Amino acid sequence: MSKRRLYKTQSWLEFAVVMVVIVIANALSGFYYKRFDLTKEKRYTLSETSKKLSAKLTEKMYCKFYLEGEMSRHFKQLRNELRDMAYEFREASGNKIDIEILDPLAGKENTERAKILEGFVQKGIEPVRDVDDEEGDETRIRYLVPGAEFNYKGKTIAATFFTYDVAKSIEDNIQSSIDNIEYEMANALRQCVTVKQKKIIVADGNGEMIDERVGFFANELQKYYSVESVNLNVADPNAGTPFLQKMQANPDSADLILLNSLQRRLNLSDLLMVVKPLTDYTPAELYLIDQFMLKGGKVLWMIDPVNIEIDSFQSRETVIAIDRNLENINASLFTYGVSFNSDMLQDAVCNRIPVPVGGRPEMVNFHYFPLFTGDDNHLITRNVGAVWSQFPATLKPKVREGINMVPLLTSSTYTKTNTAPATIELMSAYMQGKSKDYVKTMNGGIHTSGLLMEGKFKSAFANQKKFTGLPFILEGNSKMIVLADGDIMRNFVSGRGVTFPTGYDRFSQITFANKKFLLNCIDYMIDDNGLIEIRGKELGLRLLDPTRIKSEKVFWQQVNVALPIIAIALFGLLNFWWRQRRYSK
Repeated sequence: MSKRRLYKTQSWLEFAVVMVVIVIANALSGFYYKRFDLTKEKRYTLSETSKKLSAKLTEKMYCKFYLEGEMSRHFKQLRNELRDMAYEFREASGNKIDIEILDPLAGKENTERAKILEGFVQKGIEPVRDVDDEEGDETRIRYLVPGAEFNYKGKTIAATFFTYDVAKSIEDNIQSSIDNIEYEMANALRQCVTVKQKKIIVADGNGEMIDERVGFFANELQKYYSVESVNLNVADPNAGTPFLQKMQANPDSADLILLNSLQRRLNLSDLLMVVKPLTDYTPAELYLIDQFMLKGGKVLWMIDPVNIEIDSFQSRETVIAIDRNLENINASLFTYGVSFNSDMLQDAVCNRIPVPVGGRPEMVNFHYFPLFTGDDNHLITRNVGAVWSQFPATLKPKVREGINMVPLLTSSTYTKTNTAPATIELMSAYMQGKSKDYVKTMNGGIHTSGLLMEGKFKSAFANQKKFTGLPFILEGNSKMIVLADGDIMRNFVSGRGVTFPTGYDRFSQITFANKKFLLNCIDYMIDDNGLIEIRGKELGLRLLDPTRIKSEKVFWQQVNVALPIIAIALFGLLNFWWRQRRYSK
């Protein structure tokens, strides 16, 4: 056989081997997904919590991801990371997750799109405006749906994968959202596979906000936990209704039976929520809460020390803010290590409201509506976003041995406080919101409006009357969160009775991170799935320089197109030269 013929035969054999390898590799890639995580912090490796939740799937889960279609490079990055993370979950589940990625707005007219977007809002998936100004002077604005729906055993769970923080750039918001993808997907899985739910009791009987004003969060909470309200006001005849038969059988001990029964009922739950009581609690009620907490129960306090509502300005321009006189509640909290001031915090970092000026509304900064951006050093507030508060008060932490305290909601340094009773004039607030000189006078420093306390608490009733016949507990380990604003949980209800998401501002049409923050508070205290630990991943930011991206875009596009062609051509020439040299001898 001649050298030339041998050369051709060997070349065809090598080419055939390469093609077979490529075909086999391509075929296997359709059945197996594998991504190698070379990052220092193992950014792309699922946590043990996510793997355990995925392994709990006993049948197919169908997932529809809606972030698809034309979009800017920022959201393309989010889409790609979301898709890759979904594949990781699919692998961890043993291929029990069926994934579909689609654009729900493709081919739809404007009227159809509006209805579709509104439908997603009602499901709890917040659409987002994508502003693309990368193509020269042309700016394109599109609506995207960065969310998904998970269907498992007849139950549908919605999840949103984009978190918007007004204090951050679009690059930082995208990066925070990418960091949160695993948490959001694991959270959806938890709702699907959890069978035995923890129990939450919401206090009732003192005008607490447990109606349609918190309907959205109540529905959200019921996805994860068993929730019921209990009247703790022993002076209210309705408090004894569940125990009426037992009380009627022993009328002389009716009061003791009621208190014992309420304490036993509390002890069967994991968390007690106190949401914006209008009147003070009696010592008997606080005793029940005290003993529940020292037995290991967790408590979330949401207290409004000052009586003022933004709705009051609809009928008048001047409102008097008065003290609610919640002295008993404050005294108990003081024993545990915190007390609240009867004041209203003003912060230059705030939300805006429309003020009617000259017959038309004008949006201005309203300093009584602070935006708390949180601290990334704690699991509850990490990657959460801005929390919108309405007329919050300030807290005074007290040093208590054995109690660890972590501020959760802290103001900026540009603050003022207004002590109740106080007169709030809408037009004065309007002028203050527009005045740069007024902001210069806001030099009150950082204030705390939300505090986490955990450790060994001592009873507030050590030297006081004991109200029940159950054994008295002097001290015990527990967790407690105190928020100096009840409206963080509030949702807007339209005149048609439509309930909007918690933290949704109907004027700016922005949904702030109130719901996520509150869920994190509750998960941190009582969730045993370890889901909150996913937020503990330390993810370094490796953002590209947006100025260089814009100025060098064409150059790098040309490099990406030309470099592979040049490399292939060089390889071909070198291969040809080497073979000619080898087989010409």
